Amino acid sequence: HLSQEELPAGVEFGIAYTTVSVHAPKYLAYLQEQILSRGGTIDRTTVPSLKALAQIPHADGRKPDIIINCSGLGSRNLPGVHDHQMFPTRGQIVIVKVPEDVWPKVKQFTMERYAEGSAMGTGTITYIIPRDNGEIVLGGTMQHWNYQEQASEETTQAIVSRALATKPDLLSRATILRSCVGLRPNRRGGVRISAAVEQLDWNEGWDPKVVVVAHNYGHAGFGYQASVGCADKVVGEIEARLVELEEVRSVARTMSKL
Repeated sequence: HLSQEELPAGVEFGIAYTTVSVHAPKYLAYLQEQILSRGGTIDRTTVPSLKALAQIPHADGRKPDIIINCSGLGSRNLPGVHDHQMFPTRGQIVIVKVPEDVWPKVKQFTMERYAEGSAMGTGTITYIIPRDNGEIVLGGTMQHWNYQEQASEETTQAIVSRALATKPDLLSRATILRSCVGLRPNRRGGVRISAAVEQLDWNEGWDPKVVVVAHNYGHAGFGYQASVGCADKVVGEIEARLVELEEVRSVARTMSKL
């Protein structure tokens, strides 16, 4: 626990701890490289529905056996899903840089505190997170149902002011590099992780090409922390459905001939 002398003004309680910091853009580039190195491909396209996705063949001509929906906020309007429990929680951050003589102190410091509102409520949350490239992330906001993707200059200045008030010795000479906005894919009821054997359009009769449809979305602002565990969970759900898939396909093939 931090002593009263170590606490910033207006803070009543604090804990010092050792943790890891993930440089998100760098981590995403690493994950992409892992996919490509294993023979995966990445296509940028518009997905009109899950049914349409099931008809898109692999490079070798095979149609998919498994579809994993990780469309985040897009699951609210994606035909075949239409999950209206999904809603955005807007977050804005500010990326700054400090002089080289200050950086050795900053890189050993990560801070988070709630300034207004609550952890899961609407309001502001103050945090300072250094990256390994010398940049520092200052945050932030939690604005439910806000779809605004443009950064607000007023919010930028408010974020910088809160961070500066917390650690003036580290940030008084910081230079603002840019402001960024993200829409957290929040979900009433929590994360959806599931898998089921589905024929995606029953109105067209029996289709022998039924598939396993899995879902893994709704992680709000904790996607990076939960990503590995949730991925492992959804793989387990899929594996449990593969035997059922073969049984259902056998029935579907028989019914399609009637």
